[in-house]
Amino acid sequence: MNKFKKLIMPVIIVIIAAVVLYVFSSDDSGPEFRASTTGERGVSLLYDTLQYMGYPVGVSRNRVDMRTNINHAYIIIQPSYPLFFDEDIVNEKLEWIRMGGRLIFLQNQNNTAFDIALSNYATNFGSLRLYELGEGMLVTGRANDITNLNLMEEPNTGAILQIIIDIWGADRIMFGEYYHGPRPTDPLFNRMPIIVRLVFVQLALVAVMLVWYLGKRFGNPVVYYEEHEREENEHIHALTRLYMKIKRK
Repeated sequence: MNKFKKLIMPVIIVIIAAVVLYVFSSDDSGPEFRASTTGERGVSLLYDTLQYMGYPVGVSRNRVDMRTNINHAYIIIQPSYPLFFDEDIVNEKLEWIRMGGRLIFLQNQNNTAFDIALSNYATNFGSLRLYELGEGMLVTGRANDITNLNLMEEPNTGAILQIIIDIWGADRIMFGEYYHGPRPTDPLFNRMPIIVRLVFVQLALVAVMLVWYLGKRFGNPVVYYEEHEREENEHIHALTRLYMKIKRK
């Protein structure tokens, strides 16, 4: 029985530490539509699947312009507002595509800025639209179709993208993270190895329990009374008042 009592406390501490670690350092929440976000609104599933299948995927933090390598295919997903609402930005990308670039542009609109700008006939491929422009190709569609949650429930759009990427045979498949703004910095705690975080939380719990347990030994707090400082000649004044009273009598 004593052995059981000694064992139950460490087990409780480990369980509480694991729960705290899961609640406060879970990386499910992250910026939407980023290749590094593993939550429901991220696109890490598409990125990791392509990587697992042997495609040369990567992350680009540079804008796509006329200097961009046309041998690299780019995937831009739900760019931050107001990017791609400027006509010059759209035309710049279209010129790069005509030179031989290949771009997959996914945005949660019925018609993306590229669909509006183009009068070319589009080929529908599932929920996607394909445009052949000069030496290159443009694919447009909805960003929600390839989020982690939706891709697990309905993988058709992801499978179609894989077919298109395979046909392209690009040297690199780059996810355009530049268009999501600056990369957020993870807190130091979240960047620590999982075992280090677990030990850290356990030590914190032990410290709190020790303070609580030992603190009970001291009893109730003692009320502090400020001592009144006596005057040096206070007895003289007291005797004087006493003599004055006697004299009046």
